[in-house]
Amino acid sequence: MSSDLHMLLNLPKYQRIHCETSKSKLAFNKPKGDSWIQLAGHEQTFAPATSNTIWKRRLSDDSNEFQTYKELQTDVAKTIVPKFYQQIEYHGQYFIEIQNLLEDFHDPNIIDMKLGTRTFLESEVINESLRTDLFKKMVMIDPTAPTAQERQAKALTKLRYMQFREQQSSSASLGFRIEAVRMSGEAPNANLKKVKTREQVTHIIHKFLRNKVVRHSFLRRLREMRSVLESSTFFMKHQLIGSSLLAIYDSTGKTGVWLIDFTKTTPVPDHIQIDHRSRWKKNSYEDGVLFGLDNIIQIWEEMDEDTAESQTNVKLT
Repeated sequence: MSSDLHMLLNLPKYQRIHCETSKSKLAFNKPKGDSWIQLAGHEQTFAPATSNTIWKRRLSDDSNEFQTYKELQTDVAKTIVPKFYQQIEYHGQYFIEIQNLLEDFHDPNIIDMKLGTRTFLESEVINESLRTDLFKKMVMIDPTAPTAQERQAKALTKLRYMQFREQQSSSASLGFRIEAVRMSGEAPNANLKKVKTREQVTHIIHKFLRNKVVRHSFLRRLREMRSVLESSTFFMKHQLIGSSLLAIYDSTGKTGVWLIDFTKTTPVPDHIQIDHRSRWKKNSYEDGVLFGLDNIIQIWEEMDEDTAESQTNVKLT
């Protein structure tokens, strides 16, 4: 699983980070009585810093994520991402300190939706050499997927494999996929990579969000986020690869939606203009993020319409 999926949530309150100074490694210790909620990704990426912030491990002092948060401080999109506090170097390792999004929620319901029709950087698929290992991976997932030419060569390019993999979920068709869901009192479910059709996606979202008042709150926020992104100078000059929408609510009716994960957020060349909705082709830098957000909003709007129609039918009968 790629590093952009890291998200450890509901971190223990007032628990400081402990360090193994002899090894210069950060120790992510879990105190008794508290628990972590990990939706997806590798462990040992997040640790509690203060009562309302977390440290997220970075690979270097000039990471894409740090640069993104830094530039967003003067952009309108600052309001739709976690609050950013600082970057920290500790024993040769780099971290960013950001808002703990679950600090004010109790036993929350959470859904992580990865945005975009493309989850790979253009630089990751520039090599057009044929690879036998990726052919074997494709066959293991779907023996009927390779073309006749690929079967003869028993190899394929990384671009072909990456696009094939995205077609296994709703990323290619809807511009987003459900990465993980966690319902109150239950363990997270991250086994959703093959949820592909609009009907399957709608079914999961409906199970996640039955409360009409909460749904309306989410819709208002999503429409606001779309307007912010469309007016954001930063957004229109960057490709967002592997970023997610994190939507949260609890039994009190408190809700929140944020744009998270910027490990693969990079600027596009000056001569390139993107709208985040157009279909991607090589060197276009389109990511499909707004296309995905449009579909999320539309699906949630249709849920409202279906609910109203079913209630009307009940009254008529």
